Amino acid sequence: MNSKFITPIILASAFSLSALSFVACGEDANNTIIQPGQSTGGSSSSMVQLSSETETTAIIFTGLGINSANLSKVRFDGTISLDISDSNAVADIEAVHITGVDFQIVKAGTMIPEGTVTVTTVPDYEGEYLSSVSLSEMGVYTDLDVGYTECGDFELIITASAHDGVIPSVSIERIRFTRDAEKCREPESSSSAPPDVAGAPLDSVRITIDTKVNKCINAATGTLSDTETGDICFKGNPSGTVDLYSTTGVKFALYSNRSDSDRANDYFRKYLPKDPTTDDFLYLSSALAETYPNFIVEDDRFFVGIADTYQPYSGSAVGFYAFIVFEKNLPDANGDVTLTLLLYKAK
Repeated sequence: MNSKFITPIILASAFSLSALSFVACGEDANNTIIQPGQSTGGSSSSMVQLSSETETTAIIFTGLGINSANLSKVRFDGTISLDISDSNAVADIEAVHITGVDFQIVKAGTMIPEGTVTVTTVPDYEGEYLSSVSLSEMGVYTDLDVGYTECGDFELIITASAHDGVIPSVSIERIRFTRDAEKCREPESSSSAPPDVAGAPLDSVRITIDTKVNKCINAATGTLSDTETGDICFKGNPSGTVDLYSTTGVKFALYSNRSDSDRANDYFRKYLPKDPTTDDFLYLSSALAETYPNFIVEDDRFFVGIADTYQPYSGSAVGFYAFIVFEKNLPDANGDVTLTLLLYKAK
């Protein structure tokens, strides 16, 4: 095969064999379902058995983390690539390639399998000599309503393998995430049950800010402040750069929508979500920071702002922001600039 990607795959951890058969019949016939801990002979184990890591390895994990999360789904991000500079790990730099990536979920601190992992776009490891793969492009996520029996902290175990025909490489990394205790409560009436934050609706407001007069935005109200303190603040510099920062603990990251396999969510100024929700804007939690130097260099891209009040696992979407620069002028001699922003904020 010459194509880079092949059929989607779903990996299940906690289903019994009979349940797996039921799902297989109900899903697309092209999907493959694997039970972690299951041997090639078909018998299952109560503990996940991992491959042994090699003493030397060419495999590098970068940016591993949560792309986005809500009460029902956690999407993962990160890149798996090869370091060809170490002759102890790579004998033939022309032949070395990634040969496979496996995903399993376990209860944190144990090797007991739970949950399911879905990979929507599986790389063609046999047909191409892949030097890197992206979890976002693969569409790796877990549905917190499928295959889980417990709540609390879990780990996505990533086992990556590579080979150059002489030296094998096997490396393992983990991403920790949470299944909220709300998932384990006894069913309540709809009037008393807390809302699911998945797809929480967003209000929109356009704001024009002149950094000579106003420095910051009170994100909750959409009002401007003439002080240098606030949720979303801008600082013009004589060099012509404009920095993004917060003094209230809001952290920012460039949205990661363009890193996943879904082109329909690659929003920009002339292409906006019809009914915006928190699920429309993906971000890598490990990229969040209280400052983003020269943020306007990222032209026509959304930024996500996350306050401490945003609790994606507990039903509260307050403190979620997404914004994009619609118009900007050239900075003056002091570095001050006028910006017009489209700001989305949780209702």
